[in-house]
Amino acid sequence: MKEPQDFAVIALTELKWPTILNLPTNRFRLFVAADVSELSADALADFARAALRGGMVYFCAWGRDCEKFHDIVDEVIANDCTGERQFIGPTAKDTVMTTWHDDETLEEALDFFTTSAIPTEGLMPNSNYRLAICVRNPTWSAKARQSLESAEFLG
Repeated sequence: MKEPQDFAVIALTELKWPTILNLPTNRFRLFVAADVSELSADALADFARAALRGGMVYFCAWGRDCEKFHDIVDEVIANDCTGERQFIGPTAKDTVMTTWHDDETLEEALDFFTTSAIPTEGLMPNSNYRLAICVRNPTWSAKARQSLESAEFLG
């Protein structure tokens, strides 16, 4: 059984970074279950920048148009690498990892998140906290909570 500080599941009515979010670590791994098909690239990029500023070191996207979400997060990271370099790791080999899971069930994507979403070596310290955000779907939130409560986190 996990300690309460190992993970959190947050249900949101819209994809906006929570303004009040007190995480127990300065780095975390993020899973987002959402239908982003009607959201603009700017809205997705704003969410990504907020998550990155908050300490996101691994990003998993699941749901309708999750590949688009993933690509925009990657774009924000790439633009940062050539610009301000706010989201870089301690070494040149470190980067925020991202994945999308459009051909998997929610349970399969969450299994990946708990067992295989492992940051690069320099971003690994203090990154064991998992945050799952589920947008407009209480069933997804319940499944995410159940999955994270029963998971044996690896890495």
